[in-house]
Amino acid sequence: MKRRDYPWQYGLFLSFYYMANAIYQGYVSKYYEAVGMSTAQLSVILAATPIISIFAQPFWGAAADRSKTRNSVLRALIAASAAIALLYRVSGSFWWLLPVSVLFSAAYTSIQPIGDSIILEALTPGNQPFGPIRLMGCLSFAVMNLLWGQFLAPERMNFILYGTSALLIGALFITRVLPATAGHQAATGRRMNMTAILKMKHMPALFTLMMLLQLTMGYFYSFFSIHFTSLPGGTNGLLGLCYFISAVSEVPFLLNADKLYKKLGVGKLMSISACALTLRWIILASTGSAYVAMASQLLHSWGFIVMTVSMSKYINDTIPDELKASGQMLIAVVGFGVARAFGILAGGLVASAMGGIRMGFALMAGISGLALIAFVPKYARMKPLNGRE
Repeated sequence: MKRRDYPWQYGLFLSFYYMANAIYQGYVSKYYEAVGMSTAQLSVILAATPIISIFAQPFWGAAADRSKTRNSVLRALIAASAAIALLYRVSGSFWWLLPVSVLFSAAYTSIQPIGDSIILEALTPGNQPFGPIRLMGCLSFAVMNLLWGQFLAPERMNFILYGTSALLIGALFITRVLPATAGHQAATGRRMNMTAILKMKHMPALFTLMMLLQLTMGYFYSFFSIHFTSLPGGTNGLLGLCYFISAVSEVPFLLNADKLYKKLGVGKLMSISACALTLRWIILASTGSAYVAMASQLLHSWGFIVMTVSMSKYINDTIPDELKASGQMLIAVVGFGVARAFGILAGGLVASAMGGIRMGFALMAGISGLALIAFVPKYARMKPLNGRE
């Protein structure tokens, strides 16, 4: 790959998207807390958003695959998300925020999968790596979390919504750098649906493993910010540093993601994720120190990013062209929708019944440990499963 020929401009889109995601994903639970939501209400609203995505994401994936260009669907979703984010400010009532958050999730959670499908397909003809472009998003996420943690104060919680909306508007304009990419079902006239992917060899097992691991990540994303700031010494500034550490820890993997994918394959890489996440949740369940909790963020480097990048590449390599967008959307349905909704609901019940969020991390350690026992022996013996062998 010649450096001057590499399409670095595609990374600008991921940079804006992940900066918005840093604000919304990392701090929206703090906004809900600031407007007076109870733990029970917070659990309901955090579970409702991924539940609606289970239905919305397949719809938008099919729409993208059947559209003249996937870019038009992507732009519509970004514009809708930017507008809906501002509607949060109309009222702090639970009964207002619940439907607004559901509407936001219905649009927002499909942006990244469709964007990934466009970028991955554009990189395929030249066999160009995805890691460096994804790294631009990672670093933007890290820097934004660090800055936002320093900026955020109790009287500034409204800026969580304003910042999210502004960055999404920026992402909307930046979509111009992405190549116009056809929805292949519109081009070929061959209609297919997402269920065809699950009938392919290896897919059911891979998605089951991913769902179990993403379930635990769902609990983390929903409750870590509240848990961390409740620990002695855990401030909003240090919370931003936590997210910065986790994002920066992804850099070594992203620089070598394509090489590792070819050498180890998706099965072994996800097995490594199971090991890292199990250790991470054990630490968070057992420590009362904000600094130990912060150090555990280094394990993020072999968790979320390894799962998502390796599965995205495997899907792009193996499924029919007519399902390129739907394939990336299926990762989001399993990872964000099914897994996170279950993780939030089950974790919230455990936290409520046992008297604290920390016990929820103990449950997550048990789930990722179960996945480790069930799947790692299989993938440890299997030859690289990278979509080409």
